[in-house]
Amino acid sequence: MRIFGQVLADGGDFGHMSGWGWGWMLFGTLFWAAIVGLVLWAVLRGPRSDLTRVDPEGILAQRFARGEISSEEFAERREALRES
Repeated sequence: MRIFGQVLADGGDFGHMSGWGWGWMLFGTLFWAAIVGLVLWAVLRGPRSDLTRVDPEGILAQRFARGEISSEEFAERREALRES
């Protein structure tokens, strides 16, 4: 009770938290929230090996399905891919 009375007697001045103390505390909180947010963003946005891997035979099959290459050209290129 004595502490509560002292606070009332001081007129609500909380010492080190008066003035710029609250602003610096808010800045520190926002700073660390931004750091955590950036780390999460980087982890979630990072490279995914299954999406970045190229399948040459799959691309060749897609081109054949779209009619861009003939069946002879498809077979020829598929054999060339399998040899390498």
